[in-house]
Amino acid sequence: MSRFYSKIGNVKVLMHACVLSLFIALSLQVDAQDGKKLFRGNCASCHKLEGKLVGPALSGVQDRWDSKENLIAWIQNSQQYLSDNPGDDYAHSLYEEYNKSVMPAMPLDEAQVNAILDYIANPSAGEEKEAGAGDKQMVAAQDSGEDYTLYWLLGFLVVLLIVIKVLLDVKRSVKHLLYDVKGDEGFEKDGEVQDFNWSTKEKLQHWAGRNKVLVALMGVVVLVVVLNVVWQGLLGVGVYQGYAPEQPIKFSHKIHAGDNEISCVYCHHAAEKGKHSNIPSAMLCMNCHQGIQEGSRWGTEEISKIYEAVGYNTETAEYDKPKKPIKWVRIHNLPDLAYFNHSQHVVAGEIECQECHGPVETYDYPMKQYAPLTMGWCINCHRETEVKMNGNDYYDDLHAELVEKYKEEGIEKFTVEQIGGLECAKCHY
Repeated sequence: MSRFYSKIGNVKVLMHACVLSLFIALSLQVDAQDGKKLFRGNCASCHKLEGKLVGPALSGVQDRWDSKENLIAWIQNSQQYLSDNPGDDYAHSLYEEYNKSVMPAMPLDEAQVNAILDYIANPSAGEEKEAGAGDKQMVAAQDSGEDYTLYWLLGFLVVLLIVIKVLLDVKRSVKHLLYDVKGDEGFEKDGEVQDFNWSTKEKLQHWAGRNKVLVALMGVVVLVVVLNVVWQGLLGVGVYQGYAPEQPIKFSHKIHAGDNEISCVYCHHAAEKGKHSNIPSAMLCMNCHQGIQEGSRWGTEEISKIYEAVGYNTETAEYDKPKKPIKWVRIHNLPDLAYFNHSQHVVAGEIECQECHGPVETYDYPMKQYAPLTMGWCINCHRETEVKMNGNDYYDDLHAELVEKYKEEGIEKFTVEQIGGLECAKCHY
């Protein structure tokens, strides 16, 4: 018994040691990530590790200063440092080199500045840890979004077949036993003697002959199922719901529209002005990515493709390279016989983008077609969608006419169908 308690004590000691080690490891990891977080929150808008941005590159910055204490004081308040240290030639030359641009004072204590400098000196350690965690989160997010219904059904079918096989084996064993005990007498039924040595084909023919109604019903069910599969297949011709092609640049709507809450019409600005919503130009991307040169998901890999498209040189911050167009793959495509105008729906109809494109702010990569975009889908929307007439000058006169027209029925709210939304010429011309 004493040995038993001794073992329990050893296990407790081992568990405490593991917990302590895990706590220390997590603490070290948080410290490594805090430096990068502080860098991104306070420095990344003006500085890169490699190459100039608004200010100089920070890689090797400690080697360029006489002492770390001076560098920390400069980071915390550069103007105060210049005033207190008129003899520091390097600091004053740096100030002159960047056209006397004032680096704002940073509300950071010495420990936080040291964490940033440690990250600048060794960015790979923190980035490797973060990249590993990010990959795991991405895989987990993708896995959590998968639909396992088909796998469960297949598994259930396999188990069912195994159970049926076991039951048939049991039945066969019982028949063997009955045959050994009673001979052919054990298989007499309804005045007929079933031969134990019949082949499977003969047994099926015998069973079918005695259950013609059931066989006929089974045949009808199979026929209906086959016809339904064929019909559904025909209905799917030309329907590309769920279509999600690979794109030349991995663009995440979740990061831009979801996490950063960028409005859809900032990039797709023509949606409020014309028929097409337009594909954003690469120069529009540069409004943000001239400063944001490293993404949270793919780092510099995808953003560098934007620079290649517009001919941007990150070293000189000039557009001095050859341009290369981005060959985007179109996802949503209506047939030529159908007319659709974005501005009519977005401005006059006040329809949200998500009505047709789904919860875009949750889509990562690649982007997909949410709706079937079939004629029936559009018609159902016109039948069910209430026209937002209140406060919409576009519908003032029409609303008054409709109220007068339907006053006996007491209808004051109208759907698109009631304003002519099902007329053929509205969508086909």
